Amino acid sequence: MLNTLKQFILSNGILKYLGFQSIRIYLRLIKKQVIGKNAKIGFSSKLEGKNSIGENSSFIGSKIGFASYVSKNSQLQNIKIGKYCSIGPNVLTIHGTHPTKIFVSTHPAFFSPDLHFNPSYTKKQLFKEQPDRLIENEPYTTEIGNDVWIGASVNIIEGVKIGDGCIIASGALVNKDIPPYSIVGGVPVKFIRKRFDDSDIAFLLRFKWWERSEKWIIKNAHLFTDIKSFIQENQQQ
Repeated sequence: MLNTLKQFILSNGILKYLGFQSIRIYLRLIKKQVIGKNAKIGFSSKLEGKNSIGENSSFIGSKIGFASYVSKNSQLQNIKIGKYCSIGPNVLTIHGTHPTKIFVSTHPAFFSPDLHFNPSYTKKQLFKEQPDRLIENEPYTTEIGNDVWIGASVNIIEGVKIGDGCIIASGALVNKDIPPYSIVGGVPVKFIRKRFDDSDIAFLLRFKWWERSEKWIIKNAHLFTDIKSFIQENQQQ
């Protein structure tokens, strides 16, 4: 029933506009989130708290963790974002794929019965266009870990997983999974270096500071300026 109502609203231009405006008002006034001008937040999207969605951005069927933000003009869909992430402007998730081997043509007419791409020459799906969902019954197909920094104008292919602590250089095309605490860049993306040495990375992945309460983080914020001091002070925990 709820999905039917949502589809009805989305199919009507006026109701769709009013729906987006209602979500904006609710998030800004009731949830105290920072929602930029003309930003669109989907009906099923989830914001954990102290988030910011920049002006002219679209955040549809997605979830964003505590204290993470999305800058202006970004278009994100079906993506799960962890805590304390920094998403730059003009970041885009790219959905759907086409065959590059064996098939004579890359056009959907030859592998998809979906008449949205008129015409169609097949009655059944012959090529998998979308990746599997991360969790059944949830819309997320792409995952960004915690404490990830994504630079401006990055394109992310649907289905990839970006590990905790990664840095994605501006203008990159992320077309594969990125290991935690990697710095990557380029088109397509290539490994540049690790942020820390392996033992430090292993500690951070075990410790998961982003899962601590905000009270704990405030108390220990002075340690975040130096990885060695941070580990030394927390290695007994």
